[in-house]
This record gives sequence, C-alpha cells and structure tokens, in this order.
Amino acid sequence: MPSPTGPAETEMRLEPWRTAVSRQRQQRYHEAAEVRPGLFADSVDPSILANDTILATRYLKTHAVDELHAGQRMIQNEPVRFDEPLTLKGRIAEQWSTGKGRFRVHAFDFVTDDGRIPMQGELRSFRLDRSAMREAGGGRPVPCDRSACPMLASKHPTAARVMAYSHEFPDYLVHFDRGEAAAVGLDRPVAQGLMSLTWMMEALAADGPFRSCDVEAAFRSPIYWDDRVDILSDGAGGLLAATAEGVCSTGRVLQLAR
Repeated sequence: MPSPTGPAETEMRLEPWRTAVSRQRQQRYHEAAEVRPGLFADSVDPSILANDTILATRYLKTHAVDELHAGQRMIQNEPVRFDEPLTLKGRIAEQWSTGKGRFRVHAFDFVTDDGRIPMQGELRSFRLDRSAMREAGGGRPVPCDRSACPMLASKHPTAARVMAYSHEFPDYLVHFDRGEAAAVGLDRPVAQGLMSLTWMMEALAADGPFRSCDVEAAFRSPIYWDDRVDILSDGAGGLLAATAEGVCSTGRVLQLAR
C-alpha cells in the first residue's frame, strides 16, 4: 500500500472557489458529450461540478499538463439546483509517492450560502514527469470480454466535441493541440477524463434523476480524438468506457438512491 505524507502536508487548505451551474452551462457540456437532454430534469449533473474541482486547483499548476487526472469521486448528498451559488472548500487530503511519480487527492465540500453541503468531490491526480511520459506514452486500454458486458451507450468524441467539452480549459492544450499532445507522448489530443464520468452519469440517470449518489471513476488510459467509445456495464454494478482496444475508464457506484 502507498504511504501518505505527514499530516501537515496532507491537510493543506485550498483557496475557496465560487461557482454555480446554469442550465445553459450544463447543456453545453451535455451536448459535447452527446448526453440525451432532460435526463437530470431541474438538477445538476454531478460530473459538471467535477469540472469545478479542476478549476479550483488550477492556480497550483506550474504547467497545464504537469499532472494527469487519474480519477474522480463525486458524492451527492442532495440535488443541486440550477444557478444555486456554491463555494468549493478544499484541502489536499492525501499525497504519496511511487516509483513512477506522486499521487495527490484534493477533497472538496460544495457549500451553499446557508451552510449546507449538497455535494462533495475528490480530484485524484498524478504528478507528471514529462520526459518519462514522452518515453512511455499514454498507456494502453485494458482488454475486456465484451460478451459479459452489456452496452449502455455509444459515443464518438470528435475533435469538435472534445474541444467543446473543454471550453472552460482553453490553456489545457493537450485537449486541443496536436503538437502539445505529441510533446508528452500522446498520439493526438485527448478527451478530458471527466467526459467518461459524464457518460457514466448519463447511464445512471437513464431511469430518472437520482436523489443521492456516490460514484467514483478511474481514468486508466487516454481516450483520443475520434475514438469510438462504448459505455458498458461490467455486470457487477460497475461501468466501463471502452474503445475497440479495451477499457480506458472504470466506474464504481458506491451508493445510488432515487
């Protein structure tokens, strides 16, 4: 098991971040991710707020690609309504080193103006050694037996859709620019990991909006421009985002109530 760093470092508080999700903001993300309209009714899709965990930590970056987004967890305690003001209050909850680099977990409470916490989130990142990334590349999907995994949806993250989904991150050129992608060993620009989480949230909302949930996703290998991606059920309560080569992202539903 990895060993976290000491309490002083792991309890570092982050600067507060103010946000709200309008119907238009959510619609823009959903159109880019090919999400069927109306699934979330008048509530906010937690994966949209997951983008705010990135926005809230961008001031810590020295370069837009100095960390890889390794995973995300979103816990909805109650639905968030459109245009509801929220303050992200975060901390660095864990850090540990491995032979390949350093992992970091940023933990957030989404706090309303009257003190409620309808949403919580964790942003999990991996500190990137750019030279090692160029040498090793972006990793490969893990093969899976599709015969045991019912397909829930099929997606086509074109260049236009990837760029539209990343509209709040114009300086994260790995999603936009072939040269920047090649500089870190990627075949071509990549979709945000959170596109996978949005696809998974769509699958969970297919039977109607949920009152509460606890969902985590791991982004194991890149999804590139123009990949064809299927969203699969693993048959054991989990979700997979897979290309023809194999699984790129995995999801686990720890709790769901409608």
